[in-house]
Amino acid sequence: MATEEAANSATNPTPAPTGHPTGFWFFFWGEFAERCSYYGMRAILALYMIDRLGVSEGNAGTFISLFIAACYFFPLIGGYIADNFLGKYWTIVLFAIPYVIAQFMVGIENKYVVFGTLVLLAMGSGVIKPNISTLMGITYDQQRPGQEQLRTNAFSWFYMSINIGAALSQFSMPWIRNEYGYQIAFLFPAGLMALALTIFAAGKRFYGKETIERKVVGDPETQLADGTTITGIPVKYKVVTPEEKAADRALKWLILSRIGALFLTVMFFWAIFDQAASTWIFFANTYMDTTIFGINAPADAIQAFNPVFIVILVPISVWLFKTLAEKGHEVKATQKMTIGFVLTGLSMVIMSLAGFLAGEKQDAVKFVAPEGTLILPKLKDAELENVSGATTIRAADVQITATDFEYDKPKEKLSFANGKIVLKDGTELVVVNGHLSPSGLPSPDTLKSGGVLEPLLKSGEDLAKVKPDPGKVTLQTTGWVEPAKRVTVWWQVLAYLIITVAEVLISVTGLELAFVAAPQSMKSFVTAVWLAVVAIANLVINAPITQLYPIMAPGIYFAMLAGAMVVVVIIFQPIALRFNRAMETAKAAEAEAKAREEGTEAV
Repeated sequence: MATEEAANSATNPTPAPTGHPTGFWFFFWGEFAERCSYYGMRAILALYMIDRLGVSEGNAGTFISLFIAACYFFPLIGGYIADNFLGKYWTIVLFAIPYVIAQFMVGIENKYVVFGTLVLLAMGSGVIKPNISTLMGITYDQQRPGQEQLRTNAFSWFYMSINIGAALSQFSMPWIRNEYGYQIAFLFPAGLMALALTIFAAGKRFYGKETIERKVVGDPETQLADGTTITGIPVKYKVVTPEEKAADRALKWLILSRIGALFLTVMFFWAIFDQAASTWIFFANTYMDTTIFGINAPADAIQAFNPVFIVILVPISVWLFKTLAEKGHEVKATQKMTIGFVLTGLSMVIMSLAGFLAGEKQDAVKFVAPEGTLILPKLKDAELENVSGATTIRAADVQITATDFEYDKPKEKLSFANGKIVLKDGTELVVVNGHLSPSGLPSPDTLKSGGVLEPLLKSGEDLAKVKPDPGKVTLQTTGWVEPAKRVTVWWQVLAYLIITVAEVLISVTGLELAFVAAPQSMKSFVTAVWLAVVAIANLVINAPITQLYPIMAPGIYFAMLAGAMVVVVIIFQPIALRFNRAMETAKAAEAEAKAREEGTEAV
């Protein structure tokens, strides 16, 4: 009987599973929550620095650029630690713990605390980035061997989870901030990161089994005993000769020479693209009417259009180029990238036109209370930092009197708890214990006629929700454009659409192209170089250049970036020709070697 069952088992083997392995869902939802957390925090970070920490627009742009650079630098360290010491699973888990802690701490309104937490956030995000996708690939290779299309589908869904998560958090975080304040808003991504860690850690038994290979220079005939890491992952030692080590190093330099110039030009795309987290927000916040379909959207919520467009455009892009190839009109990768560079420049032209059409920015003072905000004319008789104690200051015909003025130098804000604002027509707004007296708040028209540039006070249900806890109101210098002279936000939405098409053509195509150029043993190396390019773009270009934004008219600033892309397109053409020739030569050499091998086998 047993023999018969064994025979039946041999002749009718159990079919290999064709569905996604169980571990995929832990990867999917874990990555979804982590990207929601990261992009949600980053969505409101720039205005948080300005509104709560007193950082100038120029410095905020620089800090955001340095943060993004660090996020793309730490993958190099994370990949090295995972490949040589801890393995991918434990590297992700161990570095996710400070990531979660930092998400809870970023809402503490202290510059040094925030900058310290940003280092932890960059470290956590960066270390996780290269390891989670690689571990998912290992899982498919082991549990669904030979099913390349299934693995490709998994990575497509994985990519979608990133962008859907980003879109949801970038849309929702500014609204949560406006409704409940920055501290409560930052708890949302913190909770999501804790959820991401829980989901990922819970799926450990469903993931592929990891091994670590360490190369040691020596005699190839030497046998080294295998070992384990401190996390229990098997370590296999491979002895290589000095010549093999030198050949490996030479191959890396060959690959770098082939793709290096290509990657350097892509660096300029990333420099412009990543300013969506800084200068694009600053521009929308000051120069744009952000009303969308009748809803006044926060300026930092507009960036969510990018991941939304990604989700829509990637399938269209795949279908379009596949259809063209089937009809004999295959578009080269370098041609796609050229179009992407042109579109990047075009997006900057659109932003520049919006900048020239918008009204001129003027200096003003922003008065902020729990009951809302008032934009007042700039001070006539003093600077905020020179005011203290009991006194009266003037903003044009508006007087502000208080008994307890106090200037916070690190945050560059003047605050007081008790005082009053007297408008030029004699109307008074009384401040008691850090609150505007809600009884008889003037109408917006009365406030405007009294000298207020723009009244943004709460009313109705929103005013009823304000808690009566004692506090202080604040005064802060700001830039302001008359509402009638602001341009529509659809200019920026159009720019996002165009630069997202450019992202699909450059980012996806460029990485695929680099993979084709690299041999199998160099795929991880090329990925590391690709991520390093994003880091360099933000460190070398964005960190210094965003300092120019506050001192230049936005139309000129964005025109400067558009001009830079014109230069990049021109420089890229000989680079693309050289790359294409190198690829054709390599392909011909590979075909010739294969033909010789087949000829030898035939003999």
